[in-house]
Amino acid sequence: MADHLFGITDAGRVRENNEDVFIAEEILNGQFLIAGVIDGVGGYEGGEVAAAVTKEVVLGELAEIGTDVITQLSIAFNLANEEVLAKKLLDVKLADMACVATVAVIDRQNNQFHYIHVGDTRLYLFRDNSLVKISHDQSFVGFLEDSGRLTEEAAMQHPKRNQINQAIGLSSHEELTDAYFETGSSPFLPNDIILICSDGLTDLVPQATITAVLSSDMLLETKCQQLVKAANLAGGKDNITVVLAKNDKVPVLHDISRPVTEPVIPVIASTPDRLPDFSAVPVTFAAASPVENMSHKVKNSSRLIMLLSSLCLLFLGTSLWLFFRPAAPPAVMIPAVIIAKTVLNPAEKTIQDNLLKLKGDTLVLSETSFKGPVKLSEALKIDKDTLYIKTKGKVVLQPDSAYKGPALLLSPNCKHIVIDHLVIENFDTGIISYKNAADLKNVKFNHCKYPLQVLFEFPDHSLINGRMSKRPYLADSLERKL
Repeated sequence: MADHLFGITDAGRVRENNEDVFIAEEILNGQFLIAGVIDGVGGYEGGEVAAAVTKEVVLGELAEIGTDVITQLSIAFNLANEEVLAKKLLDVKLADMACVATVAVIDRQNNQFHYIHVGDTRLYLFRDNSLVKISHDQSFVGFLEDSGRLTEEAAMQHPKRNQINQAIGLSSHEELTDAYFETGSSPFLPNDIILICSDGLTDLVPQATITAVLSSDMLLETKCQQLVKAANLAGGKDNITVVLAKNDKVPVLHDISRPVTEPVIPVIASTPDRLPDFSAVPVTFAAASPVENMSHKVKNSSRLIMLLSSLCLLFLGTSLWLFFRPAAPPAVMIPAVIIAKTVLNPAEKTIQDNLLKLKGDTLVLSETSFKGPVKLSEALKIDKDTLYIKTKGKVVLQPDSAYKGPALLLSPNCKHIVIDHLVIENFDTGIISYKNAADLKNVKFNHCKYPLQVLFEFPDHSLINGRMSKRPYLADSLERKL
């Protein structure tokens, strides 16, 4: 019987419903394990809905595992966040729902795991009878505990223990920074155990008790049951969910090599078919007589005289050739090709200069600064990580008669570019963006064949996984309050 993955959830002794769900799945014939705990935010109606939606999205995105697991996990959590937000808009009763979650993908073949985390569910690594907390609680009390300002016992009793700062379904897309979801990777060695759990366990059961259970020889299923039992015996104030994953490979033991104390000299027997080896026979040189030495000196002097004579003749021949060679033809002057530089009109130059010289992350464009539409003779290039372009009044971008390119060109370095209340008209392509960096707020595209073009770059010969967000942009007739 395989003993490398098991999960369990329990409502506890106080709550009537269970807002927790867990993931304990094997995929690709057991090459990868998916372990996760998702905790619907307690006290809010619909927490179990948020948890169920998140589990469905995560499993859908991880049906196939690619080479960049961290990116897949990030995509899954971002999509889950959008799905939860969408359901909150459709049903007033679900307006306050959210969930916290920790999910790990275990690569059994390469003895490694990758994880993503948000909120106060927890990820632990148990190795050599030591329990190490990998994830960080995204709450004020969790920060105090992780930084050593509160002891574990004091944190467990703190009245604001369950007040979280981050969760799936709490923040809109533009508020999700790169650090919103915690991610990481770690070796997963033979006999290592991963523990993922909800706060229903860690709020009531100290690490010493958890370590004692994980150190036992029980099966993972029994260990999970014992941990849930310990939380219920301590009061069972919240839903309790535990998932354990183990690297059940047998450790490889290597023999310690010992140095050879005495050199071993191989003995080769002489055979008639083999020529004698003279490499080891010492060679003796006889001293030369005075007559022989004189003969060698005479020969060396003759060779030196012949070498010097040859060099003199070579030098004389080269000098004569350089003196009598025909004159070189006059150089032909090649006229320089002058490439005319695009001359920007004052309005577009003002915008482009502001983009280049901007120190902060906000550029305000006011209609009072421009007399009519801004005619572009080249694309307005944006090369910042984060930028908020906000317009006051009606600012319109139009191409001049000779320009056929886009109005805005976002470089691959852009990660989050917000464009607010801008009007782009009469362009074949309005905006070119890389990797969904463009965040549009009440932007109008008038008579644009392709309002927005999103480009992606992938390495050659690679297998691509992923998809565009289900609802990245919406067309509305009325202004939205975003």
